[in-house]
Amino acid sequence: MELNRYLVAYFVFSVLGWIWESIYCTVKERKWQNRGFLYGPLCPIYGFGSIVALLVYDLISFGIINQLSWWMILIIGFFFSMVLEYPTSFILEKKFHARWWDYSNLPLNINGRTCVITSIGFGIGAIIIMNYLIPLYEQTLVRVPNIIVAVISITLVALHSSDFTLTVSHLTNFQRNIDEIENAFQSKMTEEVDKIFERHSKLYGRTLSRIASFKMKESHNMIAERIIKAIHESKWRK
Repeated sequence: MELNRYLVAYFVFSVLGWIWESIYCTVKERKWQNRGFLYGPLCPIYGFGSIVALLVYDLISFGIINQLSWWMILIIGFFFSMVLEYPTSFILEKKFHARWWDYSNLPLNINGRTCVITSIGFGIGAIIIMNYLIPLYEQTLVRVPNIIVAVISITLVALHSSDFTLTVSHLTNFQRNIDEIENAFQSKMTEEVDKIFERHSKLYGRTLSRIASFKMKESHNMIAERIIKAIHESKWRK
């Protein structure tokens, strides 16, 4: 029962988080914004946060820890959101080369992955969750028979697992296709650049001298690498 209780909470608050973020971003951007990482209407980061909140709620209920004041919940929510957001953003970007949120335009941000202002908002949200939403969730869940809760949790886990697998598979395939297109484009452009510069050696030298002072931002760019290599070779011949 306890495991099912946590699982259902994960899904309930993931959906609530998706609703909140989608509405907020839609109003802000003035066009529909689906804030979910998955195909389903879920924001898992809110679900993980709810599991921690429910655990703290249980520890208080069992008398293991004392009741938390609103400012303590605010501070815990503030730091927990930073700890949760930063590595999540980093992992998603490294895996799929994309950002699902970016706070670079906000003050007091850390590499655009987390931000003081938004973390304060999450801290306020933690107060609402701890003092109102989780007690309401508990009052509602206790009225549902255990067997139904178990069936719901198993069904949701199965759907969520399928959704996650499908999403990761499609994103991975998409990124692989993009890499193949980029590599083909880079190879073709490199060939064309070589042909042009072979025909116009003077133009080649002038171009090299012009770009020698520029800093290449993309070290993996094949064209840039070819030009930089040519610069070194021309200097060596001199």
